[in-house]
Amino acid sequence: MVVMNMELLESLVNADEIHVFDFDDTIVKTGSMIHVTFADGETFSLTPRQYAMYTPAEGDVFDFSDFEELVDPSPVNSTLLKLKIAIRDVGVRNVFILTARGNQDPVREFLNSQGIPGIRIFAVGTSNPQAKANVIEKEVLSRKIKRVYFYDDAVKNIMAVRALRQDLPGVNIVAVKVG
Repeated sequence: MVVMNMELLESLVNADEIHVFDFDDTIVKTGSMIHVTFADGETFSLTPRQYAMYTPAEGDVFDFSDFEELVDPSPVNSTLLKLKIAIRDVGVRNVFILTARGNQDPVREFLNSQGIPGIRIFAVGTSNPQAKANVIEKEVLSRKIKRVYFYDDAVKNIMAVRALRQDLPGVNIVAVKVG
């Protein structure tokens, strides 16, 4: 049996490349819903995917309480495999989860259950695509990253990250829509 020194392994991986994964509908499907109340009091619920395409009306009130936990989680095996391969190829330091959730605990709990401990999780607490782009930009600038691979199910997020190409010349940004 071969035991690897994780510090040594981390020093051997490509330190100028990051892989960034969205969580909901990218790594996992859940029964979590966004509950919407119109100004007139009528209510309805949206899946995360529906919410990503929803244009709010004036007076809409959103309830994200389902996202304080994972409701009926089911892994998206194809993306989960990409996550594990990225960790193997570039090290856990260069792979992270970037979620619109405001609470990282359910994300960490799920990843631990899948045998993926220790991964960094950025819970931005907003569905504004620019929030995710800002985290990636900060990571690129602070660590002199040359390549970014971004995986997300929402076109708005993909477009915001692709727009970073203008602000980060010389950085190869690959933004992949999953799902």
